[in-house]
Amino acid sequence: MEFFLANVIFVFSQLKLLAAILAIATAVYLFYKTKRVYLVDFMCYSAPDAYRAPTSTFVEHIERLDKFNSETIEFQTKVLKRSGLGSKSYFPAGIHLYPTDQTLNSAVQVEMVLFSVAQELLSRHKIDPKSIDILITNCSVICPAPSFASKIVNKFGLRSNIKSFNLSGMGCSAGLLSVSLAEDLLKVHENSLALILSMESVYSNIYNGKVKSMLLANCLFRMGGAAVLLSNRKRDKRVAKYELKHLVRSYTGAKDSYYKCVIQEPGKDGFTGVNLSKSLKQVAGEALRVNMATLAVLVLPYSEQVKYVLAIVWKKIWPPAKKRGPYIPNFKKAFEHFCIHSGGKSVIETVKEKLKLREKDIEASRMTLHKFGNTSSASIWYSLCYLEAKGRVKKGDRVWQLSFGSGLKCNSAVWKCIKHLDHESSNVWSDWIQRYAVEVPDIMDH
Repeated sequence: MEFFLANVIFVFSQLKLLAAILAIATAVYLFYKTKRVYLVDFMCYSAPDAYRAPTSTFVEHIERLDKFNSETIEFQTKVLKRSGLGSKSYFPAGIHLYPTDQTLNSAVQVEMVLFSVAQELLSRHKIDPKSIDILITNCSVICPAPSFASKIVNKFGLRSNIKSFNLSGMGCSAGLLSVSLAEDLLKVHENSLALILSMESVYSNIYNGKVKSMLLANCLFRMGGAAVLLSNRKRDKRVAKYELKHLVRSYTGAKDSYYKCVIQEPGKDGFTGVNLSKSLKQVAGEALRVNMATLAVLVLPYSEQVKYVLAIVWKKIWPPAKKRGPYIPNFKKAFEHFCIHSGGKSVIETVKEKLKLREKDIEASRMTLHKFGNTSSASIWYSLCYLEAKGRVKKGDRVWQLSFGSGLKCNSAVWKCIKHLDHESSNVWSDWIQRYAVEVPDIMDH
């Protein structure tokens, strides 16, 4: 009997050992089998100085156009001075002309921005355009036929079997939505390169009416764009800057108040424009909370996750605790850098308040708004350019890109730097970085 029990114990211990080996082998297999997505490089568009649009020039221009009355001119001037924008953001050529010429805008702006950044990115890495397997373009307010994706295919002579997509109507969050789409495609198609091109047609956002909530877009949106090169090829890991760790998308459009807080529609005066609701700050904060709840589980250390869960449970069992407001996890323990969508001063301040960030944490976003304005879906890439130009991103650092878009959407991308970056390498901030950071007063004197 004792011999039998000894054999049973021995067999059981061997089975436990075998189970442990199988578990480890499975984990290792899944680790290497999972297709990783690498950010090889990205470029942001730098407009010619001739397209610079300081507030003084903008005000003089709208006064001469005879499309605005004294009240709307005064309102736009007041908003601009409090917007956080500096004097060096850019408008496309058509807006600088008097009278403005819309025929020069859409096609020319697209070609100038997207063709330029795509060519620069491909040339820097000596990539044959025919080696691109996936192409995704995004521009929110206009959707021409043929599409922008088709323009790129035609311009660069891309392959006939390229998987091309053109996203529109996604607002300022379209950049990360494009990354999400590319990630899904790269999980399916092995050894592939994905090119993402993001921009916004500024002229299409210009509103010539009198509704104040629709005039805000005139004051915030500026010319810009970005090209992003993603890969799942193992050989690209040695040249890639970052690896995509997580991407979380949240959509709160089921509620009418959320859906309508950023919407393109005709005003009462007949002019079409983008209406930015007064509730946008509150709605963005709630969308951030929803997105943050999912992201927290993925990125926070266990100590913060435990505090987060305990805070939720405590409020359920002790009602007075609800008066203290929600517990905000310390995301500074999960990320070294933050790239918040530079949609406006209030957007950046809302995120800072909700996440209890320091001024240094929002510096890249605040300076991006000051130098380039709201470049829509490209703004988070301008912020990352700023951090790289400052030499702050080190190998092993984690970056949180956070964007908001019409609908209302809130999207997060988490990147890990996997390379020692060459901070002397030129980017859109290179000629300006020594002058920043600057102090941005509540009211700018232009």
